[in-house]
Amino acid sequence: MPISLGQRSIPSPLSWNLTIDSTVIVVTGSMSIGTLIVQLVNQLDVSEDFSDHALWWPKANIWLTNTKWTLDQYGIQSDSYLTFTTMDKIIRLQLPDLRVLSIRADFSVSIYASVCKICKDLGIRHAEELSLLRLPKIINTNDRRTSPRRRRQNFNTLNRYNSMGDSLATNTSTISTSFSPTTVKPRSTVTIDKMADSSFHNQCSTSNLSKSLNIITINDDENLAHTPLTPRKNLLPHIIRSINLIEKCKLNNLWLDSSISLMEQNINENDLILLRFKYYSFYDLNPKLDAIRINQLYEQAKWSILSEDIDCTEEEMMTFAALQLQIQIQSSSSTIINSQHDDINHQYDNTNIDQALEHLQNSLLGKDKIQQINIHQQTKEDLRDYLRLFKPRRFTFKSFKRYWFVLQDTQLTYYTNESQQYNTPIEKISLKGCEILPDMNISAKKYSIRLMIPSIDGMNETLIKCSTEEQYATWIAALRLASKGRSIDETSYETERESILALFNMKNSSSNSQHIKFNIQPENYVSKKISKKYKTKQLTERILESYTAVSNLDGTEAKLQYLKLWQSLPEFGISTFVVKFNDSNKKEELLGIASNRLLRMTMTGETIKTWWISRMHSWKVNWENKLLTIEFDGETIEFLPLYDINSKCIHEFIGAYIFLAMRSTIKMSDNDNSLQQEKLFQQLTAAYT
Repeated sequence: MPISLGQRSIPSPLSWNLTIDSTVIVVTGSMSIGTLIVQLVNQLDVSEDFSDHALWWPKANIWLTNTKWTLDQYGIQSDSYLTFTTMDKIIRLQLPDLRVLSIRADFSVSIYASVCKICKDLGIRHAEELSLLRLPKIINTNDRRTSPRRRRQNFNTLNRYNSMGDSLATNTSTISTSFSPTTVKPRSTVTIDKMADSSFHNQCSTSNLSKSLNIITINDDENLAHTPLTPRKNLLPHIIRSINLIEKCKLNNLWLDSSISLMEQNINENDLILLRFKYYSFYDLNPKLDAIRINQLYEQAKWSILSEDIDCTEEEMMTFAALQLQIQIQSSSSTIINSQHDDINHQYDNTNIDQALEHLQNSLLGKDKIQQINIHQQTKEDLRDYLRLFKPRRFTFKSFKRYWFVLQDTQLTYYTNESQQYNTPIEKISLKGCEILPDMNISAKKYSIRLMIPSIDGMNETLIKCSTEEQYATWIAALRLASKGRSIDETSYETERESILALFNMKNSSSNSQHIKFNIQPENYVSKKISKKYKTKQLTERILESYTAVSNLDGTEAKLQYLKLWQSLPEFGISTFVVKFNDSNKKEELLGIASNRLLRMTMTGETIKTWWISRMHSWKVNWENKLLTIEFDGETIEFLPLYDINSKCIHEFIGAYIFLAMRSTIKMSDNDNSLQQEKLFQQLTAAYT
């Protein structure tokens, strides 16, 4: 019962005083949590909405969210101290593309439910693939006075850092990129990270790493589907990665427990935590619906390659670099085209009245017919220019002949000269279904286009030679669109043309040492090991050579191709843990967990044996001695995690991959089924009753 003003708190024999913040309330052990909150709110006598508040018990480290439970059921006594606080709090969240944003998260629900809410606000589908990662502590690597035994015992303090195929990076410049008004924006819960207040930094003891991450922020009007172009040379030197396999295995223990809340894992308001793709099983990647998801996944894959978290060959590295270059060019080109398009639309909006009056005047004076002819000639886009043509034949020399070419829609015709363009053409080629291939050598100033025209006998080859870079970019962009049944009236034509010109500009900048918008710095596209092995000029030539094979891809296609190549690497998607198998005399071995299998590996990463998850019958954990037992067809394995790795973490990985494998049989996109999905996930991963 509440205490009136001026009345002294005299507890009855069955009642006692309970302190909530600075308020004292007379309670009984049979009082429910809901009744306690009502009495607290009445005694506060403040006209405020407390619907987002709940009771938190710091000593027991739990939320008192079950309002029907009594104080006796929770075990609350007179010496207990409770706090009445908000459940939704602000956290600083670093995305896989290394941008940091301030977002509101629910501190009272499980990590699984909290991540689902965050991903919904950000526009990322299939949130079950992601989770939150704790920021590790960083120590001074130059301190050699610490004994090896103490360094081994200090588990949560790492020399370097790399989390599940991603890395932290610091930045010394502010990111600023303009996006079109039609881009998808995050919801209102996402705000600009304004943690630059000096008073905040004085109160919080933040590591140098987390302070530097405050600079990488995201604006409200930025699109998460496109990461701003930043000077990678400022990011790459600061990427911190694991030194060896043991340290890499320890990082997996930094994942937050999906079954309990943020508050229960000592995460406080305004703390910096990392959002990453934890499970490498990506379901239904749809370019129309998953622009943000694909971009963030691409960024995580990119940093895993550049930081050498996943090994790849030199040829694969050059392909990765070429795809990254194409993605950056496409992103910049689309931004420029969109801004120009907005300026044109703004100009037309201001002159609509003048155009209507002018059109009326011309129609009255009989000039409307002439204007219509001019307008038709302007809107009916086509290309006309002199090019050189060659059709390969056996036992003939390669000689190009000059013709006048006309491209209208998907029809390509050519004539002897310009004066003959209204007569019968020499040949008319239907480009729809043709294959357009570049035949270009920038250093030799060779700008040819190879047309593979389908016929009854197969594919007929035709070579078209351009004179300049501008002419080559104009015609190959138009021919590619025509081969897909599209015309050059579309905005994608200018985007494709600008992308090709950007390649020429980058090559010219490397030879002429001139500053332009797209300047290749090969160390930003390859790993540190590769950049040290070759000179800058050699790397530039190799990247541009690989770029010709992917230059016809748009931004989304290039990202999907990057992810496909990333998934084909031998080390992709394997989360490793240091364990001790009971049937082995070796002290330490590696357990690898992938989306469809478990692996037993040596400490050098070599696979000894593989068990398929589809043949798993059961798995269990002995929480007293942390021993895990997994039963397969005719075989049972037992192992003990080492280096203070939590058995619950391994248990969660196995259960989560089983849950993700069931997505084809249940509807994961139905909002009405979200509670059932979370219940099934917790049953497979929580391991608690």
